[in-house]
Amino acid sequence: MAPYRRPLRTSLWVIVAAVPVLVAAALVFDQQTRLGGKLRAGGQIVIPPQETVQGDLYAMGGDVRIEGTVEGDLVAMSGQVQVSGAVGGDLLVAGGTVDISGQVDGDARVGAGQLTVGGSIGEDLFAGTGQATITSSGEVGEDFVFGTGQTTLDGQVADDVLGGTGRYVRRGSVGGTEDVTITRRKDDRAAAGVLLDALQRFLSLLAVAALFLWLAPRIVEGAADTLRRRSLASLGVGALGAVAAVVGVVAFVFIAALVGIALGLLRLEDLVGVLIFGTATAVTGFAFVVYVALGFVAQAVVGLMLGRLALGADRRLRWWALALGVLAVVLVSIIPIVGPFLGLIISVLGLGALILEFWPWRPAPQPARATRTTRTTGARRKTAATRKTPASRRPRPRKR
Repeated sequence: MAPYRRPLRTSLWVIVAAVPVLVAAALVFDQQTRLGGKLRAGGQIVIPPQETVQGDLYAMGGDVRIEGTVEGDLVAMSGQVQVSGAVGGDLLVAGGTVDISGQVDGDARVGAGQLTVGGSIGEDLFAGTGQATITSSGEVGEDFVFGTGQTTLDGQVADDVLGGTGRYVRRGSVGGTEDVTITRRKDDRAAAGVLLDALQRFLSLLAVAALFLWLAPRIVEGAADTLRRRSLASLGVGALGAVAAVVGVVAFVFIAALVGIALGLLRLEDLVGVLIFGTATAVTGFAFVVYVALGFVAQAVVGLMLGRLALGADRRLRWWALALGVLAVVLVSIIPIVGPFLGLIISVLGLGALILEFWPWRPAPQPARATRTTRTTGARRKTAATRKTPASRRPRPRKR
């Protein structure tokens, strides 16, 4: 097996690094051609059959078509790239659809949604695409390395084939070794395992949430109402609370370590042992409280709020609302890829609502001010009534 001069991972990093360079070039030289035709940007970039680009070509546009000749390397980023001409050097492409029906003398490194090779590539082909197809007329002069969702090889590869894909079809020829890993989709057993985990999570979360709703209904219901009224504030306060908890634990451990060092220097070993045991106990207890608050109580608060939005705020339906909301929270948390992130947001929202419920930010109005206002108003009314009463209507004192 021939040694690879550049691994696939390196090639993909080269593609990623080339993207911002091309974007910056396009912003500076929009719809322009600079550096003697070496840098081109625009909506459509076409190298006609009669044109020959001396040296390298950097192209960025909605549509890049190479019908002529590029004597050096071709670096392109576009929605659609078609190479029906000739490239004397290497090809480095990032695009939506890439079609190589011409000739590339060097390596071809492609990151795209769909790649079709119907021409010839003189050296290695590195592909990181959703779908890669080498047609019956396609040829790869050396190695074919890929990481794709689907790969079809109907053409010829002179040396080795190495890659991973979800579906691999080969009707062509491979001159060297063939090492392809097929990534299977999750079968029914895996799906059943996910559903079983979700059911277990639902039952455990519902049991703890029902226990807290039964023992401390004011806390859970009050936090749910707070979350419904002040959702953004709950998110911000919950994030600050989580950060403050982590910072507090680190600071507590750091201070305990400093105190332990001081006690060790004073040769008070017994106190050092007590300090270590007390610190470990305190940190463990605090971690347990945070785990229960974030993993159960906070999610129960969000679940009750969601259930009340669906069934109403009638307290007679609070148990059904809790069950429905907890089910929604569990279903959201098992969504592939984004489920853990959404679960974290749910926990932060619930934590923020709990903090706001225990910590009233707005002080209640003082009743003394209202009393003074009432008295003053009454005095003013009395004075006004006295002024409006004519002197003739006032009662005269009787003579004795």
